[in-house]
Amino acid sequence: MKKLKTTLLFISIAYADYAIGQDAHFSQAINFPMLINPAYSGAFDGQTRAILAVRNQNLTIPNTAFSGTYNTFGASIDHKIFPDYTDQNTWSIGITALSDYAGSGTLATNQVLLHTAYSLAMDRYSKSFLSIGGQVGVTNRRIFSKDLLYAAQVSEFEFDPRLPNLEPFINDGSEYAFMLNIGALYQQQIGDNAVTQLGFSLYNVNNPQQFFFTNSKENIYARMNITGGILFNLDETSKIYPSIIFMKQGNFSSTNIGMSYNKDITDDVSIIAGLRSRLGDAFIAVVGIKYRQFQTTLSYDVTTSGLSKANNTVGALELNLTYILGKSTESYGSDKLYCPGI
Repeated sequence: MKKLKTTLLFISIAYADYAIGQDAHFSQAINFPMLINPAYSGAFDGQTRAILAVRNQNLTIPNTAFSGTYNTFGASIDHKIFPDYTDQNTWSIGITALSDYAGSGTLATNQVLLHTAYSLAMDRYSKSFLSIGGQVGVTNRRIFSKDLLYAAQVSEFEFDPRLPNLEPFINDGSEYAFMLNIGALYQQQIGDNAVTQLGFSLYNVNNPQQFFFTNSKENIYARMNITGGILFNLDETSKIYPSIIFMKQGNFSSTNIGMSYNKDITDDVSIIAGLRSRLGDAFIAVVGIKYRQFQTTLSYDVTTSGLSKANNTVGALELNLTYILGKSTESYGSDKLYCPGI
């Protein structure tokens, strides 16, 4: 354990300034859609949707209550507005908040984003529709430099925290930046039993400047997301959703591919299961239950990358809670399907 802590601390120190160019993410990306495409706002069967997500990146590292060692917290709410005027179309607004902590609180990221999306039906029966969405907000990233060790604080082979670290931090290592994200989503119903979707989005469109050192030139890199999937109704009580999510940010990319399964047990209760893979990084097992308008899913990442040597293949645990209020009021397309729907 001591060796693992030392390794992770070294990584945090070596890459702290470079890592700010990357965004936090969830393994259950389709269950927290505001981080992959703002056009997903309003894409649900109801009037208001609230989502809470909690992720512990590594179970082998001791965690504190909120900041933790490698924890991510996300919450979002979106609400459909002016239903009496939008007819079969949908206009929604909402807010998303995210907190991410890495390296015993060494690097903390907090974001608040306002989002909106308008979904335009391409036919009178809402069998196909195009959604355009956007997010604007502010992000704060901070390095808690007192938690780090520097060579300048070593005197005669002993560490002395009273010595200055001599690092050229800007604003005491705390920086704010404006963020702009945009996205589009197209969904097409195929017959009575399937709907397909294809989405494209860009996050950090404005390439915001947010670095900690006076001699740094690293910004938050723009992130491109491409999503695709097909929701199949197998019968009246079950459906599957194979999907893929591709992300590219700076020199790094991630491909999340897999399938979810939903089975209605009663009129009120459904069970959910899924298996996904973040290629070259981890396998992700998902289980959950849906009771009326409340859904909870739990996932576990099994590490397959080189990081498994440091964490003994112990991966991440992630919990997602979703609650939908009200019923849809679209004038047409009462059998409208939403994708992702599970």
